[in-house]
Amino acid sequence: MENIEGVLLVDKREGILSTSVVNRIKKLLRKANLKIKVGHGGTLDKFASGLLIILLGKGTKLFEKIKLLPKEYVATVRFGEVRTTDDIYGEIINTFSIKNLSKRQIETALKSFEGEILQIPPAYSSIHIEGKRAYKIAKKDYYNALKLLKPRRVNIYKIKLINFNEDLNEAEIFVKCSGGTYIRSIARDLGQLLEVGAYLKNLRREKIGELSVKEAIRDDKIISFQDIVSNLIPIEDFKSRNHL
Repeated sequence: MENIEGVLLVDKREGILSTSVVNRIKKLLRKANLKIKVGHGGTLDKFASGLLIILLGKGTKLFEKIKLLPKEYVATVRFGEVRTTDDIYGEIINTFSIKNLSKRQIETALKSFEGEILQIPPAYSSIHIEGKRAYKIAKKDYYNALKLLKPRRVNIYKIKLINFNEDLNEAEIFVKCSGGTYIRSIARDLGQLLEVGAYLKNLRREKIGELSVKEAIRDDKIISFQDIVSNLIPIEDFKSRNHL
């Protein structure tokens, strides 16, 4: 059997773990009697959907370079609540009465995120704080975990309001950012800035570098070894398209 290596673009559905997609690929490769290393170019949270880059064989060596590529997202931010995980799966720990929140206020607030900023990661993350995982501290005290987390420097190349639904208190926003940026943190900080609280209700990753989710195969459509082979991008083609 030929050696398979390269990059596979997958459109991950909401509610599916990134590791589940990786495991599906591994299983199909084993059925084809192939022992190939498989990884991904940056995970997506379970509640999120969109572009997931799967790396096969020598393609796994691209991980560090992919991490640095800009990412593009469309996110839905829900105002009025603070949640432990800063997303829809978290427990509500604070609520706010929203009065007269306007599209103009949101647009003005979003401008403060543009450029190079210092961002505090989500309290519910696997980052270590004095030898403990942040989420373990956050389980006991969400706000204390935020205080202990060190801010990280990230770049927000572009952020804009797509739509604001006043009835639902939800804003749909577009974000183009550097690798390592937490969209959950943007939602949390936007709520703090507007003094109404907020969390990330929905997230879709549209692009990584020059690669679009429009080119990707949906995760549930990968049912055979041939589905992998026919959608595989050779390593050199991937590097050329992203100027790596």
